[in-house]
Amino acid sequence: MKKLLCTAACFFALFTAQAQIPDGSIAPDFTVTDLNGVTHSLSAYLAQGKTVIIDISATWCSPCWNYHESGALEQLYYTYGPEGSDEVVVLFIEGDGYTSIESLYGTNMPGDSGVTAGNWMEHSPYPVVDSDDVAALYEINYFPTIFRICPDGKVNEIPQLDFAGLRDNINANCQVLTPLQQHAKALSTDYKVCEGGTFVPQVNVKNYGTETITSAIIEIKQGGTILATKNYTGAIAVFDDAMVTFDPIALEPGTGYEAVITTINGSVPGNVQTATALFNISETVAGHNNITVKLHTNNYPSEMSWAIKDSAGQVVGSGGPYQAGNDDFFGGGGPDANTIKTQQITLPGTDIECYSVAFYSSSGYGWIASDAPAGMEIFSGDDVIFSRFVKNFGSVLVTPSAFKTNGTLSSNAPQATPFAMYPNPTTGVVSFNTQEAIQVTIIDMTGKIVYTSGSIANGGSINLDALQKGMYLARIQSPEKQWVEKVIVK
Repeated sequence: MKKLLCTAACFFALFTAQAQIPDGSIAPDFTVTDLNGVTHSLSAYLAQGKTVIIDISATWCSPCWNYHESGALEQLYYTYGPEGSDEVVVLFIEGDGYTSIESLYGTNMPGDSGVTAGNWMEHSPYPVVDSDDVAALYEINYFPTIFRICPDGKVNEIPQLDFAGLRDNINANCQVLTPLQQHAKALSTDYKVCEGGTFVPQVNVKNYGTETITSAIIEIKQGGTILATKNYTGAIAVFDDAMVTFDPIALEPGTGYEAVITTINGSVPGNVQTATALFNISETVAGHNNITVKLHTNNYPSEMSWAIKDSAGQVVGSGGPYQAGNDDFFGGGGPDANTIKTQQITLPGTDIECYSVAFYSSSGYGWIASDAPAGMEIFSGDDVIFSRFVKNFGSVLVTPSAFKTNGTLSSNAPQATPFAMYPNPTTGVVSFNTQEAIQVTIIDMTGKIVYTSGSIANGGSINLDALQKGMYLARIQSPEKQWVEKVIVK
């Protein structure tokens, strides 16, 4: 991204000095390349008789994120885009010249080059383009700005419509869309197993057609050979989904497979490509028997707990629930909220063992109530052998074959004095346990650096009493690495 469009403080009125391109005018042509290296030409799409929907947003913009997460454009894409009836093109344009590519993936450090609301790629099956040139070309006044461009080339700004609103808007102004009747997307995630053998694959079937799915046939294939077949019967409404679980079959790690919906309501799917999902099976990562668990809490830590179980189902390590806070009636906030809880565990046994990890939520809403992703990382020495961040999973979520151990203790024994910053939340003074000198940079939630320190040794501290109450990010840098911790000033 090259040009300055705005700062993170001006959410709505960004370019009041300029006039946005008038409704009904001919859309300026552009050619852009998405993050996958694919080129997109507006004039080429219009020449094919397609309607083009452009979402020009910024990664830090909350209204943009809310519309993105609504799934309206995702539903439009799978129904009428190239994985549906192929009548509509959806383009997501990140139009802020100060944000970075990392902001789109949710991996950048706030304060480096823009702030992000999350991983924008997670629910973006449509092309994602990193270009402020299109935003400048269309002279937008705020984020997000949604444009509808009809096949005749005329452009109009439209509101942040839901799927039905988008469909009706296109039907009334551009072209009458023809959706596929029997149309579904197959999705099967990659799996990890501790060793080859009997396995239970699952395939998620999501309905993007016009009719309720009452029956379907799903197959597991390898190189064209059918390995298993499952007949589904039930009722999957439009935009709903259902998980189809197969009987146990023999699948080997290191091999690729296909999950294919071959019939829907007795007919061939309208889009065979969308009805096919690729998945792989790989062996779990092995580590030593002394492990370090890092639990990333949410805003309600008293509702969070977890357990590690061996292959016999015996609990060999657990944690939580954590300390409740006083922010509200439900125990929000407190010293354990939105932080990292570290726990050292030495697992029993001298043989290779396979472990599962279970996440528990006493509220029944998973671990979704968080200012940052909540989940777990497990380390063997410095190596990550398990990592999973979760959202709304209900009351229980189990990850089978999460990791395995080799029956020996690591020569890198757990540190006697791991890194810690305390108290957190703080009224001002924050102290540090650290085995090496560190530098600390405090960043507010708009990405602005509000405090920097010099070299801090073990037992050193910083004073944040000049900052306003709220959540901040502390970027910690040592001679060997850099990481981020959350800190709350109250």
